[in-house]
Amino acid sequence: MESHWLFVVDLMTIGLFLLLATYLRSKIVFLQKNLIPNNIIAGFLLFFVGLISAEHFQIPIDRYGKYIYHLLAIVFIAMSLRKSESGNSKTTFATGILHSLSSAVQVIVGLVIAFVFMKTTNPDLFPTFGYFILLGFSQGPGQAYSIGTSWESLGFENAANIGLTFAALGYIWAVVFGLILIRVLQKKYNITPDLKTIDDTKGNEIGVIKKVDDQPCAGELTTHNSAIDGFTFQIALVLVVYFITYLSIKGVEFALPFALKNESIASQIISLLWGLHFIFGSLFAILTRKIMLRFGWGNIINNGLMTRISGSSLDFMVTAAIAAISISVFLEYITIIAVMSISGGMLTMWLVVREIRKSGLDSPLERIISVYGTLTGTLSTGLTLTRIIDPDFKTKAAHDIVFGAGIAIPFIFPIMASMIVPTIGLEEGNVDTYYLINLAALSVYAFLLFLYWRYYTKNFKNNSPQQDK
Repeated sequence: MESHWLFVVDLMTIGLFLLLATYLRSKIVFLQKNLIPNNIIAGFLLFFVGLISAEHFQIPIDRYGKYIYHLLAIVFIAMSLRKSESGNSKTTFATGILHSLSSAVQVIVGLVIAFVFMKTTNPDLFPTFGYFILLGFSQGPGQAYSIGTSWESLGFENAANIGLTFAALGYIWAVVFGLILIRVLQKKYNITPDLKTIDDTKGNEIGVIKKVDDQPCAGELTTHNSAIDGFTFQIALVLVVYFITYLSIKGVEFALPFALKNESIASQIISLLWGLHFIFGSLFAILTRKIMLRFGWGNIINNGLMTRISGSSLDFMVTAAIAAISISVFLEYITIIAVMSISGGMLTMWLVVREIRKSGLDSPLERIISVYGTLTGTLSTGLTLTRIIDPDFKTKAAHDIVFGAGIAIPFIFPIMASMIVPTIGLEEGNVDTYYLINLAALSVYAFLLFLYWRYYTKNFKNNSPQQDK
């Protein structure tokens, strides 16, 4: 096949399976009742088709990986360009702190388990392996692949695909065990979701809205079509911000070797920067939005159309991420992947349930499900699980998890930045010392987050009739 067709065929294939997943969701009751997102269905369908018919149809993992990498940045940029809605509150901030605390705990658990394997059965294990619980579970497939790719340049073979494997297992923990958690908590607190409280329940279940009158508006045009199509303008704005991000990191890549005497450390920092390109894209998007608002151009950014850009990018990204999982890589690391994913999933569930129950926050059931779903899958997974028990989002759980995720970014950034410490230890030939210092520092940071979380939520005590005494 001619090379210029490869990209188009890949997109057509992913699109085909997204449509197939949409059809299956509209027909299969199990998928409807559990509100499993179509992108997850499509991803696993494409994965199994590639697995069964490997001799005739192989998933182009390398190309899919590149799509995941760039779509991740587009998702973050489009969401960050959206105009902020008012309504952030103390409960929103508390949700962000819990998100950060749980992420820190996930990293610590992963690093401890990885260190045990490094000292026993896997002495050649790359020292950043323990971060995959955080990257695959609470960060998602795009982040796991992006940072995994940066580690591959440092000698960590198949790191990107390992990240995708953890992300897929995170979806399983979110969807399968999330549904079990809902049933257990509903039974314990005698709460049954009333799915008839909204008019479009059937549309939510089957995933399509057939009645024209019920179809919501995708967004408003902010430019005259005689000049430029409104949707084209929003896409162009996203791409310009991404281009600024690219030029900025490229500039740092050029200047950093001159600023640092150690070329190896400079190389590791540069690799990490390219792996965290989505964060820098988000920051530049926020800056762009503020500048446009300052000069009176803020209203030409339309939240609805930006949501469509991020949503469609997310659908293609998640489908590609699940489909690109390599069975051979999974089997090579099956023991440590199983131990880390099971331990991470169970501890995340226990921590979220325990802390929200003790916090005194209102709507504890909805909050537990929304936070747990986000910390094991993605934000969309958390919202999907929340919709099962709060179909019309009457509680603040959905609002708080959306805006709380943004609040968590500065708290999670030190955790992400700590990834460079084990690689420096590897370069210096002193992995254990750097590893243990990093682990100790992260433990202290997690403890401080825990104290802050408990201090901040003490004022919510006695607000919920379902709190733990």
